[in-house]
Amino acid sequence: MRKILIIALMGIISTGNINAQEVFNQVVNNAKLVLEDPRADSFLTAVSQFKYTAMQFLCTTAIKQKGGPVEADMLDRQALALNNFIISYFRELGKAQKSSDSAQKDIMKRFWRACNENPMFENQDREITDAFINDPDCITPFSINTNWVMAEKAVTENSKK
Repeated sequence: MRKILIIALMGIISTGNINAQEVFNQVVNNAKLVLEDPRADSFLTAVSQFKYTAMQFLCTTAIKQKGGPVEADMLDRQALALNNFIISYFRELGKAQKSSDSAQKDIMKRFWRACNENPMFENQDREITDAFINDPDCITPFSINTNWVMAEKAVTENSKK
């Protein structure tokens, strides 16, 4: 539970006091700082690795497809949505810790489905984009080829049902 609170605070701190044009860089830089810190615990390292990889994939793929620069606003919206998505995921899992295993699995499936049903780019190499899903030890089992704005919206809408 302590780790879930840490990740939630990390997400709030990393995006709470910056202007919109800096969100992408802040999410990427915070993740990179954790990855470079030999004292960082494995939970934060794993979450940071996912965020860093997902944001790098988003940026490089968008540049390749567009053939040039990508709008900072789009990157910022995606980074903020990714951050919120991850925070919500661990918050809900934390609340369900005392519940049944099926309640936790339902949460995991709902978040996984939100990613799976909202790809960002078409015709991507699934072996690369689903590497986190295919790793049985991964704590963030999601595709990096996700439209995070749409996935966050899907998770929010499905939680109200």
